[in-house]
Amino acid sequence: MNLNIKKSVAAAVVLMGLAPSAFAGGVQIDNKSLTDVLIEKGVLTKEEAKQVAKNEDGKLKLEALFYLNTYSQKADTTTAAGTTSTKTAGLVVDRAYFTAKYNFNDDWMMRLTTDMGTDGALSKSQNIYLKYAYLEGKLAGDAAVLRVGQSHTPWIDYEQDLWKYRYVAKTMIDTYGFDSSADLGVGLKGKLLDGKVGYFVTETTGRGYGNRTTNAGGATTGSTNGLDFDARVGVYPIDGLTLDVQYRNGYKGTKTNIASVTNSGIKSTLLQGMVTYGSEKDWRIGLNYVANKDKGNTAVFGSGAHGGNVISGLTTAAVNDEVNSRGTAVWAWGKIPGTSFGGLARYENMTNQLTTGGVKGTKEKLTRYVAGLEYNVIKGVDFSLVYDRTKLTNRGAVAANARKDTRFGVYSQVKF
Repeated sequence: MNLNIKKSVAAAVVLMGLAPSAFAGGVQIDNKSLTDVLIEKGVLTKEEAKQVAKNEDGKLKLEALFYLNTYSQKADTTTAAGTTSTKTAGLVVDRAYFTAKYNFNDDWMMRLTTDMGTDGALSKSQNIYLKYAYLEGKLAGDAAVLRVGQSHTPWIDYEQDLWKYRYVAKTMIDTYGFDSSADLGVGLKGKLLDGKVGYFVTETTGRGYGNRTTNAGGATTGSTNGLDFDARVGVYPIDGLTLDVQYRNGYKGTKTNIASVTNSGIKSTLLQGMVTYGSEKDWRIGLNYVANKDKGNTAVFGSGAHGGNVISGLTTAAVNDEVNSRGTAVWAWGKIPGTSFGGLARYENMTNQLTTGGVKGTKEKLTRYVAGLEYNVIKGVDFSLVYDRTKLTNRGAVAANARKDTRFGVYSQVKF
């Protein structure tokens, strides 16, 4: 059954006394679009179809995306005193995004995206955050595109588009807190050499999104003290093959100077490489390598925990203490030809080592396995039956401590 929102939106605009021409193209959800059929029949190429879709979008485009998950989880926590088990089950709205995009012309556009998350400090556990609010403009066609405002960081959204299954599992650097998916600042992105090279470079506050705290003077904490550099460069030598590297360096908003009191913060350095191969819609395999270091420049290192700290709760209060994390991820997904079914698999491993007073501690060791079977109900509605297991040994740099989490559930993605 088709749902056409175009007429409803246009009618609402007329009632409000606004120009309905601003909504040319509207928003339409179909089981199968005309451009999909024309691509299958060889009438249009993918690039031509993208241009048609762009023209049909009109000036204003509305989008929504929900992650709705039902699961059962068992957590086993082990210490020298023994093992305790906790069982939980339930339905969670993992994410609910709403997006509005407005095209001024072919070169300039703006975007607003809200994100529903949780905040234990509020009287309500569900809270609406601002995720994206930016202006984008082409300075030199696709070779140089400017972003100003709160926008995507260079890596996470890019890898998610290749991985396809964000509603089941995040990217590795997102899961373990090495980077945020959005931040406030300025960026430049583009494609060179007929699309064989891509880049995205940003300077941001480093605080991520949903975290714009202010001091007594009204200035945003960390917004002008130690901007973070984050960049991705990719090479695409043949169709289907991607080779990308990321470099991130900064303080994630922990370097501040408020009321003449300086906090030198935590210096974080992230290096990542990724190789993937596959097709856009049928299958893809990927391999990631991640190296992250967090070094405390003041005696408040624990207050800005990242990496190993996120996993185990490691904290330290000494200057020059650091946590080094090294990890790899291998992942794959594929569609079963001629059916509405597909499969996904993901393996991650990581070590985290705390060095304090010049002495290296026992390494934490993490392994994670994710496997799932997906069913595409209609265009825009996907369900996956998922098994997700994570094991952490030497937890908190203590040999006797461990934790094992096993989750089984039905995950869903709903979008238009």
